Amino acid sequence: MNTTQALQQAIQHHQAGRLDAAEAIYRQILSQDPNFADALQLLGVIAKQTGHNDAAIELIGAAVHLKPDFAEGHHNLAAALKDAGRLDDAVAAYRRAIQLKPDHAESYSNLGNALKDQGKLEQAIANYRRAIELKPDYAEAYFNLGIGLVSEGKLDDAIAEFHKAIHLKPDFAQAHNNLGNAYWSQIRPDLANPCYERALALNSNLADAHVNLALACLAMGDYRRGWREYDWRWKVPGADLPPKLPQPLWDGKPLNGRTILLHAEQGYGDSIHFFRYALIAQHGGRLILGCQPEMARLLGHLPGLEQIVTSPLQLPHFDVQCSLPSLPMVMGLGGPEDVPWNGPYLKSDAETRAKFADVIEQGRGKLKVGLIWSGRAKPAGRSIPLKMLAPLAHPSVQFYSLQLGGGAQEAKSPPAGMNLIDVTWRIRDFADTAALMDQLDLIVSIDTAAAQLAGALGKPVWTMLIRVPDWRWLIDRQDSPWYPTMRLFRQKTAGDWAPVIESVAEALREFVSRSSIRQYPAGK
Repeated sequence: MNTTQALQQAIQHHQAGRLDAAEAIYRQILSQDPNFADALQLLGVIAKQTGHNDAAIELIGAAVHLKPDFAEGHHNLAAALKDAGRLDDAVAAYRRAIQLKPDHAESYSNLGNALKDQGKLEQAIANYRRAIELKPDYAEAYFNLGIGLVSEGKLDDAIAEFHKAIHLKPDFAQAHNNLGNAYWSQIRPDLANPCYERALALNSNLADAHVNLALACLAMGDYRRGWREYDWRWKVPGADLPPKLPQPLWDGKPLNGRTILLHAEQGYGDSIHFFRYALIAQHGGRLILGCQPEMARLLGHLPGLEQIVTSPLQLPHFDVQCSLPSLPMVMGLGGPEDVPWNGPYLKSDAETRAKFADVIEQGRGKLKVGLIWSGRAKPAGRSIPLKMLAPLAHPSVQFYSLQLGGGAQEAKSPPAGMNLIDVTWRIRDFADTAALMDQLDLIVSIDTAAAQLAGALGKPVWTMLIRVPDWRWLIDRQDSPWYPTMRLFRQKTAGDWAPVIESVAEALREFVSRSSIRQYPAGK
């Protein structure tokens, strides 16, 4: 068998998924001719498919060095470079592939993906459209175009493209999943959930669809199914995995004197939300809580807590362990009805409250309102420039900035007429924030961990939500079953904060007008 025949045989094995057999032949060919670019390139493709991306870049890079006009090689090199996060190099390689083969639809579509990752959405969409012009039956290009249009906020157009992809490729599970996401972005669960169900019928191991269905169920109040589906979050590509611990996962059965480690996961807000379950889990056993360092002092007041650890290097002996967000599923719980509200489950301490006495005194005779206007980057849109909150200004209100991180500097230049005291330079952790909140009459916040902290403290808190908010805020409710003292102010149109702010300002004016601030019914 000559080299050409051997290469064809290897390609047949490769296309059939017999990677070991294909690799053996490619290596045999290269042992006879180390400069055979086609074999080098295809061996690199196998390296990428088996998770050896650095080797793929080296092998395919060598192939295109030997054969500079190798369009397929440049295309596959670009794919490996993109996976390595080398977006500029990937874009250049895709462009070279297109230069060599101008009618290669796949290169245009994949170039679009690299450009989208660079934030060049308009260019990405143009390349998706070019791929479709070249190959009108290219389902993946319609799918990619749909994702790009979602990013532009053009949901109806995106939905149309996802439908085209599904028409061309009915078993395209990820397209069904993303169609569901587009419908969910329009808050149409009646259409979104069947898409997730269809995606899972086609691919029961599609972790993205499980998690999307979980979040939809939770947002609709179907907690028991939502908790079960949410356990798939560990299997989503790129997910932050929990610490690998030798102790077994807790099965939810009585501890009978055993020690359980409950460890925080995700952001501060999720930690605060799920701390309530720790109070249930520890009955019949000993409780150790692993949390972020910024939470440690605050959580020292949890009843029944034996120890707090803030580093996996500090772990004492324990028998079983569980991530905090997994507790409802493990314990077979539903929603807030299974966790009765017996009053605040977090509290501040007198010593820490005392350190803010002087600034609290500055608000004597006025309504004292804490203000947070900027959240983390994800999900997008959870930030409002402080100047937009000018309608909240009122001569009878003393505002206190609780804004940390992004946006904090804006407190130095508050809107005209807004009396704002910035004490964030005194805040070291959540215990300090809790101590300051406990001495205020009201907290007004964007959807942040601080809003949930106020709710867990039992403080009146008004939370401003984006159009498609986090699952815990449910749909179209003005109150929260998780935090009885919370009132929700929702966007009606994505990105449009003006009506939300005006509603908060109107409610604040009503709050001020009441003869007794302390008798104002919280959360109403």
